[in-house]
Amino acid sequence: MKLLMATACLGFGITACTKSVLTENVATESAKILNTTKTVANLTINTGMTLAQMNQVIAAANTGDTVWVEAGTYNITGRINMKAGVTMAKKTSTNPIFDATGTTAQLLALSYTTDLSNSTFSGITFWNIRFVINGSSKTTFKYCIFDYGVRKAGTDENYYSDAYLQFNNADLPLINNCVFSRRVSNSGRGIWIGSGTTNSKITNCTFGNGGSTGYFVTAINDNSQTNSLIEANTINRNTALNSDLLQTDHGIYAHSFNGVTINNNTITGWPTNADGGAIKARNGQNIIISNNTLNTSGILLYEYDNTPAFPYLDVVKVLNNQINIAAPVNDIYHGIGYYRNNTTGSEYSIRIEGNIVPNGTISFNGANLNVSNFNALGGGVYNNDYGLINLKAGINQSGNY
Repeated sequence: MKLLMATACLGFGITACTKSVLTENVATESAKILNTTKTVANLTINTGMTLAQMNQVIAAANTGDTVWVEAGTYNITGRINMKAGVTMAKKTSTNPIFDATGTTAQLLALSYTTDLSNSTFSGITFWNIRFVINGSSKTTFKYCIFDYGVRKAGTDENYYSDAYLQFNNADLPLINNCVFSRRVSNSGRGIWIGSGTTNSKITNCTFGNGGSTGYFVTAINDNSQTNSLIEANTINRNTALNSDLLQTDHGIYAHSFNGVTINNNTITGWPTNADGGAIKARNGQNIIISNNTLNTSGILLYEYDNTPAFPYLDVVKVLNNQINIAAPVNDIYHGIGYYRNNTTGSEYSIRIEGNIVPNGTISFNGANLNVSNFNALGGGVYNNDYGLINLKAGINQSGNY
């Protein structure tokens, strides 16, 4: 276009034509600057913006500001430069989509530290994006959707870098009313609350639909340091994945923890074997598992000898859960069961009370089980509805039927 204008100038006079071209170029550039300034001033990410332009808008925000995102699909190829104290929220009723499906080898990992402290993502859909957050405080995700995560080729359940959200050494993370999906041939995890994390809350979230979006290895992993709440979530795995035990690792998995409450969740789809279980709690202390509805499998309590930092399973309460099993089997997998191979560590104060397991089994009869420690501080098995019960002699029990 500029070449044609320059050629035209040769026939009409250099001075006049140069002025016309300059005027046109200045007007065009002024419009671009005005549009960018307006966008930044309004802290709005407009449909069609590149990642660089999106980050320019975020850079203009200050603590307490909200960056608004218009509906549309945005190509994400790298880091979204979020700032501490800033909220990013959808501008209309339709979630904008941050799309990283162009990264085909695995989830696009975005790493953050305190630059996400006091920050909120609200009403954003993330495709094939993984957040790895270390050391932040009060980071919130609410009404967000996570989908189309790509599984790294050749990996199985022992590949732990596949959760959409992972917090380490963080305080007060909140994940509320979010939806997590994993799809066929791309199984993986939803959320990982990592070591050193305190006061986390995962509430009212949905993991899978039991069909096309339910290919979860684990929905929630919790290795928190203290005071973790997992409440009122719905987790629905596709049982077709049960045929692949290398992609199966429990519904909610608490491991090396100190202070976890798992309350009022509904979990469906995990098998009744050592790889399955709707909830597994292993090597830790101070856990309450209460008022959950568990379908197809139940609760596994473990104390392994290969976790030297947590050689115990102490102060455990399993209360008022509804566990729906097809039929009772005399093992630890078909209801509520306990296993320990540690001969030096021990269990301490385990209370199993008020659970409804009419077609399942309550089994606490391992050779290594220390009865007096099990019974400490009100431990025992009380007022449970069961199909089969298998308790080591001396465990306190009453009211079971």
